[in-house]
Amino acid sequence: MKDFCSCIENRVVYPIIIKNNKNSYLTLYYYTERSDSILHNYAKNLLYFRSKEEMERFCEINELTIENDIVEYDFDAPISNPIDYKRVLENWNLLNTIAGTFGMFFEGDMKKYTKLYDLLFRLNTPIEPIPPTYDIGDQYLGLILKVFRKKDRFLERFELYSE
Repeated sequence: MKDFCSCIENRVVYPIIIKNNKNSYLTLYYYTERSDSILHNYAKNLLYFRSKEEMERFCEINELTIENDIVEYDFDAPISNPIDYKRVLENWNLLNTIAGTFGMFFEGDMKKYTKLYDLLFRLNTPIEPIPPTYDIGDQYLGLILKVFRKKDRFLERFELYSE
């Protein structure tokens, strides 16, 4: 694992929990020279830890620095209007990261979703404060649901890390 960890930019990792289908996976998010990624193995599985202590031990052994508190990505929360645009955008980006890591097709990368993604991005970076939810209309809601429809093909790739 040491060789793999050498590609982690500045040897800094960010702990995250991904919730999907009533399961929670504690893993690490990080940046490489090329892109961002989630801890994975060469068999194209995402790796997770049983506990925070196990994760910290992994980081110590591999000389990685843990930054920030644990960030949670909840794919179990329903998506409906008005949407929690911050959660939707963060989950969208995470699926895109996983797809990029494994060279998989991701629906949200298609050109027809550009306007929707731009809207979500603008809602997350407003000049004036806005409410945490926003009614995006039925058409955009349908597109968001389509983007997340096949989320399990990305999120069912978890494998427990073992030394």
